[in-house]
Amino acid sequence: MPGRVRTAIIGGGMAGCAAARELVKAGREVVLFEAADGLGGRARSWHRPEIEPDVGINLMYVSFYRLMSEQIREYGLEDQLMKISSTVYISDHGKPVGLSSDSPASLLSYRHVPLRDRIAFLINTLREVSRRKHFDLFDPLRSAPHDDGTTATAYGHSRMSKRAFDYLLRPQIEGFWNFACEDIASVHARALLAWMGGSNFYVLRNGMETLAERNAEGADLRLSHEVTDIRSEGGKIHITASDADGQPVTEIVDDLVVATPAPIAAKLTASLGPDIVNGQTRKFLETQEYEPALSVTYLVDAGSLPSEAHIVAGGPEDPPLRNMITYPRQVRDEHGRPKDKLLVFAYPGRANTRRLLGRPTEEQFAAVTPLLKTLWPDFPADPEPFHIAERPYGFPIPAPGRYRMSAELTRRQAPPVTFAGDYFNSPTTEAAMLSGVRAAASLRGVSPS
Repeated sequence: MPGRVRTAIIGGGMAGCAAARELVKAGREVVLFEAADGLGGRARSWHRPEIEPDVGINLMYVSFYRLMSEQIREYGLEDQLMKISSTVYISDHGKPVGLSSDSPASLLSYRHVPLRDRIAFLINTLREVSRRKHFDLFDPLRSAPHDDGTTATAYGHSRMSKRAFDYLLRPQIEGFWNFACEDIASVHARALLAWMGGSNFYVLRNGMETLAERNAEGADLRLSHEVTDIRSEGGKIHITASDADGQPVTEIVDDLVVATPAPIAAKLTASLGPDIVNGQTRKFLETQEYEPALSVTYLVDAGSLPSEAHIVAGGPEDPPLRNMITYPRQVRDEHGRPKDKLLVFAYPGRANTRRLLGRPTEEQFAAVTPLLKTLWPDFPADPEPFHIAERPYGFPIPAPGRYRMSAELTRRQAPPVTFAGDYFNSPTTEAAMLSGVRAAASLRGVSPS
């Protein structure tokens, strides 16, 4: 169509696909480059035919995710939602105790901290819930005013005893994201307290990538295309990528959304001048740090562990094993008969994750298997090693001050190049999608709201 604006998106994760949806709706011709052979990015699940359902869930959906809730209804995916338990088992040196996010009674019976600490934690949580409208786990524009430069640890120690922080709030932050509370902004902890209580948790039966795939409909998908160079010439953006056969492919577009992890975005746009990527934006990208993620998965007999459980390590230390998540699955035996099993996702602590990343699969299983009993002493003695997934850019660290930087960049983004990713606020699919929507709006000259 003559005169139709042509936009490229680099990155087919939740942010890039959310941007694609907005730009296709606006009537643009959209070409989307993704280095992997499928969409979803870090939210993409793996699939194995030996289990039913055949999906290895990577991320969860929580009931207060506004954008995702709207899209799940729009796409008619309600029947794909599988509710999981909100109970977290927090382990104190191998002694796990259950704590439900939607039950104050559960907190009052929680044995890892004294009663006075539990009451203080409950009062502080209710105080943050009363201020809920001021906090947002996903939106830097709302979070930035509360980003006062303090850490989550400093906040916790000022509101509750060290013991209460280490065995109530810390495990609920580090058990989901694996970054250290000493490294993240206090507003992240406050938003978590304000919103998590009473929430329902779900997974999509066929994986979170289902939403990415629906959002990318109408875009020209270039899967297995790794972008190697971006240049600006003659008022156009020239993009060079390597296809699945290693052959170079060049596309010329009017503008661009870069929806990759921040360090990759910085590298890809290094040749663009300061009139396109200013120094402040470049610094924001280059200084973003990440905690990698390593998911080591096993099959065990049903009943040997609680089903749909999230088991996390308490305490201030970086534990050898950070958390485990269990999901019910069925496996066919040699006679084709279904057998109930639990799929157990085990996530090493920070030091072990960094040490094991990129190592041979056999070495990773051999290192993690002896650690399983550190979180659950009665873990079965003969778990079946099943699958390993690595995420070198697992969790962007929302360090003190980054919410303010993110809000300023969000307001200043402008054509011909904008950026999107969960590093704009927090490592959640909802935050990634919101950043994609706003990056698309900025290309169209619409101010963020």
